[in-house]
Amino acid sequence: MEPINRLRLAALQAQQLINLHSQKSSLVRLAVCLHRERKQLKNKIKLSLRALTHKAVVSPRLRVLVHVRGGIGDVCMTRVFLKALRAQLPQAEIYLCYDSQSVVEALFQDGAYINGFQNRKYLPQDFDLIISGCHVFIYQYVNRARVEQLAPGFIPVLEKGLKMRDICRVFAENTPYLDGYWANATVEYGSSRVANLGLSTGLVVGQNDRAEIALAPERKRELLSALGLADKKYITIHDGINTNTDTSHGHPTRCWPQTRWREFAALFKQAHPDILLVQLGGSKSQAFDFADVCLVGKTAVKDLPYVLDGALAHVDGESGMVHLANLTHTRSVVLFGPSSAEYLGYAQNVNITSPKCQNCMNILEDWMTRCALNYAENEQCLAAITAPVVLDGVNKILGGK
Repeated sequence: MEPINRLRLAALQAQQLINLHSQKSSLVRLAVCLHRERKQLKNKIKLSLRALTHKAVVSPRLRVLVHVRGGIGDVCMTRVFLKALRAQLPQAEIYLCYDSQSVVEALFQDGAYINGFQNRKYLPQDFDLIISGCHVFIYQYVNRARVEQLAPGFIPVLEKGLKMRDICRVFAENTPYLDGYWANATVEYGSSRVANLGLSTGLVVGQNDRAEIALAPERKRELLSALGLADKKYITIHDGINTNTDTSHGHPTRCWPQTRWREFAALFKQAHPDILLVQLGGSKSQAFDFADVCLVGKTAVKDLPYVLDGALAHVDGESGMVHLANLTHTRSVVLFGPSSAEYLGYAQNVNITSPKCQNCMNILEDWMTRCALNYAENEQCLAAITAPVVLDGVNKILGGK
């Protein structure tokens, strides 16, 4: 990174911490205290009303809830965590809570690691363990007596996680403002995004641990045939972000400029005329007229793993689609700018970091759609990654390197 950019980003991040510390002002502190108390009271009322008509859940097995927040990529990474959790608690009932049931059903369509989906209208006392968060997972609720009775072997893991909770709580309670600090601090510590899910809960989880979705071969053949991709050689490309992200104020900072995509497509077709370019994406993706097959808005979430699994490679900015591809057999070429390759990258992929500027993740609240240094779309960050560099990365994967 250019020294001046590093200095400016450090100054911005320091300002964010100052904003957080300003809560020490008596007036601001009082307002924050009242807001928290009102929020807690509101939650208590909700739980009390829910309990009036709720039938208590009684189970002879330990009941565990993992409540993950964030986007589809965060759920993908949680699958790796759940594999480790299931290994520690093979007899437990494990449920996953997330905003979208269809996403959970798509990522766990093979029935691995969890017993089912749980909506957000649950009572904590229906579970013996509740683990929640996004970049940081912490134990939100523990029925220790039940854990000691039904899973005594898990107690050392739990104890380790509870000690880490004391360290991690500040990051968990001040997300997303401290997510960037958490990322940098844990990279210095020797950890990373997926590994952190184990770091904060006492489990052993590695960034490059595998938890592939067991896809049905018959369904894969049927789907690829319907999409015109059966027996075809293709790579997938993706230029999009979480559909819940407001992109009305600027170009998504984790997306490669379309001019670069067009340059790459021309070079790729010249080098590999027999391999199709298949574009994936949702409502926030712009369809490319140079893609051989455009599937933007034409595939359900449950179908994406099959399309990705059939690809020779996947090319993308750091996005949920990359983390989904990591649950298949397909390797990716990933362009890193705002987010950190050290923190989020997988060893099996070709990870390319912008030579101009990088790692501004979460410094600003709207970092996904606004450059923290106010550069135009084609001046810094991902725009500094050239098409020949990306093509070289794809060639490495196609060549088995």
